[in-house]
Amino acid sequence: MRTRTVIILSVLGIAGALATAAWAHYRWTFPYGRSHSCILAVMLALESYAKEHDGHYPGGETSAEASLSLLHRSGDLDPGTLRGMTIPEGVTRSVLEGGGLLSPESCGWHYVDGLTRADDRELALLWCKEPLGHNGDRSRDGGRQVGFLGGEVRWISGARWTAFLEDQTRRLAQRGPRALAGAPLVTGSIVLPDGMRIDHLDCACTIIESSKGAHFSSSGTYSGCLDLVWYHAPFQEGQVTRTLSFSNLTSDPVTVGFTNGVPDATNVVFRMRPAR
Repeated sequence: MRTRTVIILSVLGIAGALATAAWAHYRWTFPYGRSHSCILAVMLALESYAKEHDGHYPGGETSAEASLSLLHRSGDLDPGTLRGMTIPEGVTRSVLEGGGLLSPESCGWHYVDGLTRADDRELALLWCKEPLGHNGDRSRDGGRQVGFLGGEVRWISGARWTAFLEDQTRRLAQRGPRALAGAPLVTGSIVLPDGMRIDHLDCACTIIESSKGAHFSSSGTYSGCLDLVWYHAPFQEGQVTRTLSFSNLTSDPVTVGFTNGVPDATNVVFRMRPAR
């Protein structure tokens, strides 16, 4: 009986040691707990917000975190995503569902306040305040994911982190009047056959597009929603021609030329006629 007891105690001791080791490994791997507060979801919400607010990303509140929480008020994001990967969800949920705005103590995202769609597309909008991976795991190289204007997400390694921050500081200092105001480079409108003019399109459409320059040419057709506002030149030298179709209507071709990145027209009109 004593031998059996010793064996049982030994097995329990080993199991306990393994459980302790497993827990220690988990805590080291996920210092704030496993999470999927997805940066991709936040970036999609930021782009959607900017499109609906004349090119301006959330801003103007008492802190960057407070501005970011406007995404909750607009119905775009839930507290579980806005908390980031370092703040317990209950803390963030309590603030937002109580009608408040987030602060540095209730949001784990670093958000760059005050940017617009007209800004340099190499400016970053969002990253985790700690060097964590996509699921809240400790990153092996000390890096983290960073969301840039336009929605692109890239991995910036720990070795590059200081240089990245220095580059961001330099780019922020170089913001011009158009970027600060969020002013478009080219705006578009649609004129229907009855003469009615609209500045946005809610239905799906088809766009035939061709681009041409001194050393390139391309063409293609794509479906989706047409963005009638351009904030950046597609290239320095060349021209873009677009033809829009929707609801059995087709536009006359619209062409915009660029010289040194400057368009030859700042307002374009898609004049629709019945498709043949």
